[in-house]
Amino acid sequence: MRTDLGIDFGTDCTRVFMGRSVVLSEPSVIAIDTDTGEPRACGAKAYRMIGRTSDRVTAVCPVQNGVIADFEAAQLLLRHCFEQVSRKKLIRPRTIVAIPGNITAVKQRSVVDALESAGARNVCLIEAPLAAAIGLEVDFSTPRGVTVVDIGKGTTDIAVLSMGGLARCESLPVGSGAFDEEIVRFVRREYNLAIGLLTAERLKKTIGCVVERPLELGMTVSGINVFTGLPQSVEINTRQLLQVMSVTAEEILRSISRVFEQTAPEMVADTARDGLILTGGGSLTYGMPELLSSRLKLQVNRVEDPLNCVIKGVGRALSHSEVLKNGNYRFRSLEDLTIQ
Repeated sequence: MRTDLGIDFGTDCTRVFMGRSVVLSEPSVIAIDTDTGEPRACGAKAYRMIGRTSDRVTAVCPVQNGVIADFEAAQLLLRHCFEQVSRKKLIRPRTIVAIPGNITAVKQRSVVDALESAGARNVCLIEAPLAAAIGLEVDFSTPRGVTVVDIGKGTTDIAVLSMGGLARCESLPVGSGAFDEEIVRFVRREYNLAIGLLTAERLKKTIGCVVERPLELGMTVSGINVFTGLPQSVEINTRQLLQVMSVTAEEILRSISRVFEQTAPEMVADTARDGLILTGGGSLTYGMPELLSSRLKLQVNRVEDPLNCVIKGVGRALSHSEVLKNGNYRFRSLEDLTIQ
């Protein structure tokens, strides 16, 4: 069986679109046997192993800040995804894959190389914010500026779309995962307590915020005291997390402002009238739309399904290629990509 696939190979999650729906959504994690180099688990099973593996198994996140950091692990994970969706009957599918905006030709080549090594026949690269707009069926084919902010785990893509393509785009190597890293550093600095990124992520999702909550919440977390080496528990509250998470939120705000400064005033005026489209898992952080709206003095429209917005756009591009007609988007082989 030969068909086309759409892939969102993200820092946090790998999603695959085939036919008319999303057929796979798994964490971008693979557990590898350190002796043989063979995969022991992929996706959700491997995610649960993070921080809990033995010396013979390593849990690897092959995508960091939106780009491939471990080529061999990425290849194994993608091959596993192809086998999962096709039950080993798929023969070298054509593939559209979402990538961060403005990544270098070298990084583009690594994505194409990993996909073709995993079994893809041809690869079309499309920027994630443009795919998100396609998924929302936003008409950006006219001379009117549409601004999309996609806050993923590893990157934040800010793009102004017009005339069927990107008028201005910036990819910030900071996303919602930076909140987790800041929380880990804060707990270690204030309480001499070492916690893992999974614990920090639970804190962020449960009581984290980037604007003040109406009620202060607390959560008890456990870790290892860095001086005694013994288990210890502390309580963290929303007021503390607000201070910690504001550092990353400010960085995202500065990047959006920088894109507006470099964009034609007419397109910025369009965004002022229509509002900014907010998507990605980071948009679910408590208070993120309100913070952007108050600081940028704009209406912020968070989409209904921010986690699957990009992959739905990739899937729509597979069956409606005319949405890409104004841009240089086409299925191509690895040899088409030149490194400058």
